[in-house]
Amino acid sequence: MVRVGVYNLYWSTYGGGEQVAGTLAAHLAARPGVEVTLLGPEAVDIEATRDRLGIDLGRCAWRRVTDDDEAGQASADFDLFVNVTYLSRAVSQAAESWYYVHFPSVPTGTRARRVDRAARLGLRALGERELPAALDGVREGLRRRRIDQSWVSSYTRFLSNSRYTAGWVERFWGVSSGVLHPPVTPLVTASGEREPLILALGRFFDPVYGHSKKQDALLDSWLELEDRVEAESWRLVLVGGADARSRDFVLGLKRRALDHRVDIRVNAPRSEVAALLSRASVLWHAAGLEEDPEVHPDRFEHFGIAVVEAMAAGLVPMVFGAAGPAEVVEHDVSGLHWHDRADLLEQTTALLADPGRRGRLSAAAIERADDFGVASFGQSVDRLLDEVVG
Repeated sequence: MVRVGVYNLYWSTYGGGEQVAGTLAAHLAARPGVEVTLLGPEAVDIEATRDRLGIDLGRCAWRRVTDDDEAGQASADFDLFVNVTYLSRAVSQAAESWYYVHFPSVPTGTRARRVDRAARLGLRALGERELPAALDGVREGLRRRRIDQSWVSSYTRFLSNSRYTAGWVERFWGVSSGVLHPPVTPLVTASGEREPLILALGRFFDPVYGHSKKQDALLDSWLELEDRVEAESWRLVLVGGADARSRDFVLGLKRRALDHRVDIRVNAPRSEVAALLSRASVLWHAAGLEEDPEVHPDRFEHFGIAVVEAMAAGLVPMVFGAAGPAEVVEHDVSGLHWHDRADLLEQTTALLADPGRRGRLSAAAIERADDFGVASFGQSVDRLLDEVVG
């Protein structure tokens, strides 16, 4: 019996990380001779996971761990420990340990290194002797400010969601990483006639907070494109979730969209998103636009689950030609890459005027999306596990 522990602190958020962790756990649990235990702070809701993610974790056991320290201690009880927690620093004690990387922490900036050096000097001065409560608190604060990557050596294998992420794992953590693309379950499959509709799918993040899907730049591009498109029936729809922090950003988009062929759907239900995917013709995706990868590599799209969902539905993806989406979409085969707003406008104008080309790219996009499906993911996991069992 191969005992596997799958660690994730965020099972109840039902996001992309949970899609990876849950699909991996369910696939391993279905294999003969494999016993899977889910590790996390609260019992996994089997019904909710089935409803929200389409994953059945009924064959898995559960064990409570509340943080990285407890997860590291629990790992000693497993033959294989799989860490799928974003930015975790748990130290594994298992003989075989996999770390799934959504994106690595970014500790290498000049300021971070200065803080690290100052913290180490302060800790050296304080030593390990008993101190008054106030100074003991200072010592603990200094410990938290150190750049500690000693946990990296406790893992036998790193698996990244894309080649882009794998490259930054090597740069930041000094280890090589394989690539295991996230499993994408399409919301809808391609069918029926397409409407003259461009869709931008992704959460609304105000750019002042860092990572952004750049809906503001896409709206700017559309307002300029409206005058170029001969077929007045074409429209742009921006759809995605948003929280209170991005309220003003979304309101600003809505004000600018007034009296234009633009719809903005915020926190739309899953059924509405599926309906839009079944009707739209083109996907616009802009994460990473006008960002510097050497300064903020985390602001680029690390993989692009929404891109794959759109491709599976038959949309022609037009993606900013960098990072994860540039790996997913093959330029002029299963979609198009663009590199600045002028390029986006030029390529979109040509694409909207050529229905034959849209049909060719759409068919190739549907085929390409299969490479990132659950079946492909499971085959990759099987190969990895066979190496461990062997």
